Amino acid sequence: MKKIFLLTFFLIFFVNCGDDSHVHFDDVPALKSGITFVPFTYSGTSYGSFSGYREIEILQGESGRFSANIQINGNRIAYDYISDYVKNFIWNFGKESAITSAIAKTFPDTGIFPIILKTVDYFDDTLRDTLTLYVTNPLHVTPQFPANGYNQFDALDSNGITFEVKTEGIHSWKNVECLLYFSMEKSLLWTYPYDTIPCNGKYHFPGPLFIGDPAYLSDTSFAFFWGVVAHVPETNYAFNIDTSLVQTFYTALTQTETAELIIPIWYRSLSTGRSPSGKLILQNENGDTLAMQKISENPSTLSFKKLKAGKNFHLTISDSLLTEYSSFETQFDLPKATYNVLDTIVLRDTVPPQFSPNKMTFAQGDSIRFSLFDAGSGIANNSVRILIDGEAIERTIRQDEVRFLPSCKNRCILSLSLRDYAGNLSAPILWTLQNKKDALTLAGPFNPEDL
Repeated sequence: MKKIFLLTFFLIFFVNCGDDSHVHFDDVPALKSGITFVPFTYSGTSYGSFSGYREIEILQGESGRFSANIQINGNRIAYDYISDYVKNFIWNFGKESAITSAIAKTFPDTGIFPIILKTVDYFDDTLRDTLTLYVTNPLHVTPQFPANGYNQFDALDSNGITFEVKTEGIHSWKNVECLLYFSMEKSLLWTYPYDTIPCNGKYHFPGPLFIGDPAYLSDTSFAFFWGVVAHVPETNYAFNIDTSLVQTFYTALTQTETAELIIPIWYRSLSTGRSPSGKLILQNENGDTLAMQKISENPSTLSFKKLKAGKNFHLTISDSLLTEYSSFETQFDLPKATYNVLDTIVLRDTVPPQFSPNKMTFAQGDSIRFSLFDAGSGIANNSVRILIDGEAIERTIRQDEVRFLPSCKNRCILSLSLRDYAGNLSAPILWTLQNKKDALTLAGPFNPEDL
């Protein structure tokens, strides 16, 4: 009955038997239909801001909800009342169609997809709205040349150097711009772009990059830093911009056949209160020791000059004090007249800390003492926990020893746990504590399953 009444109401505006009618065409409520698309990745609460878009770009494989929004005289109609004004909604997704007010869709392929909504009212008039959906891949820019760590660039060459870049995610509707950033100061690299660069192609940087006495470069190398930003200008989509990793290349040495070697070393998670006692040994392919250096700081950077170029150099690092840090070995080549910087060698502590009681019998009123041991990153004191029958008790840590006063009337279960700065947790073992008149006796260690 509600729809019949509404239809009669509308007909009043068009059926008039007298010339003195006071009903004008402008008085007829204006019906307007539009498309709203909301991606499922959107987490906001208001969808109204999406209704004004006629073009939307989404990632390949993304899903979203298409819904029809109806307005009468510019006022949006609530979903529950749409059926009072509209007979049918007909959606067209290329070769697919659907009759509904809202529908969810996924777009597995890239491309341009016109989404058409036809709205049929109770006068059988058809309104039409179109939304264009661009299904894309995210931009991803990758420097190709010079390779990161490239060390054979001739700074005296007037031909300069050629940069090469590869960018994925570019489609016909995208006007993608790639910007080259170039600097000798890494901290200033991203301050200003140097120039635009082909997003898929080569860019020539003129030389020479050094003007002066060539002898200066016989034992000196310059580092140059570069990177690329690929973006679609005036975009609001995060997937339409990408920044490459910082790339580095070095100038080759001149007037020499030797090579230089720089080795950065880092003891991961090492406590600031500990110092390494490491040793680095460098050998040639015949096993002859070429150099040996100590490692006493963290991090450290070791350098070796005037090395005879060759292949299959062997490097070994070990630590006589921090033995829980695994030793490290690697091989590499040293071309002639090159300045070589190895990737940072990261040493890791993978061994849990340990603990043991100083003695097994204690007088009543005495503190129980456990020695703590870690030959790696160091014990994190705030991680040390003492539990008696599951209840935490206070403890004191002095150097490599933990002390606590037990509260045990008869027989109790004692648990001690700790971890080192590398995150290694001590083994889950238990002890029993027996109260025997004038003394407390420890027994263990036990596996938790045995008690």
